[in-house]
Amino acid sequence: MTDVVITDGRRSWPLPHGLDPTDVLAAHGLVGEPVGSGRDGHGRVAVRYEVREVGEPVAVTPPEPTGPRQQRLGAYALVVDRGCLLLSRLAGHVPGVGGLWTLPGGGVEPGEGPVEATVREVWEEAGQEVLVEGLVQVQTAHWAGEGEDFHAVRLIHRARCPHPRPARVTEVDGSTGEAAWVPFDEVSSLPQTGMIAPAVRFVGA
Repeated sequence: MTDVVITDGRRSWPLPHGLDPTDVLAAHGLVGEPVGSGRDGHGRVAVRYEVREVGEPVAVTPPEPTGPRQQRLGAYALVVDRGCLLLSRLAGHVPGVGGLWTLPGGGVEPGEGPVEATVREVWEEAGQEVLVEGLVQVQTAHWAGEGEDFHAVRLIHRARCPHPRPARVTEVDGSTGEAAWVPFDEVSSLPQTGMIAPAVRFVGA
């Protein structure tokens, strides 16, 4: 399980399994926006927020476990070139989401920083060398039931591709079956995961 903490640069709070970072902030009477991510002095992934106080802390209770708990930290990229968004398509063998389009990215490996993971994953899944410009969104998703209790934490970064090239998958036998530069007006018509829609509003932000 990956240890993830939310921080404002002075204080830090653990991200309990199944909770959204905004819930963690609300539990301390705060709201905020993500501004960066990295490793803290304890080797944990720290997602930094600009925060402000909004009132009394809100009581937040983590969900009850229904099976073995798993938490996965992923790093993903919003990459745009000439009106096209870089996307990857999950291979058909991926359970439940095979054939769906998503943002290029994937799991942060032990000891790896989120920015490094983003650069590596975009190369593996779409064959592009990118420069990460900043963290724009933190997404979470929690599935529980039928012996499963899975919490996904996704760090969405805006990235720039200095030398775009035709998209291609470079990783062998991975979870990605295809990659493409997709015109913006065609993105909404694609079969896709729930990751794209909440992220695309940060394109050009």
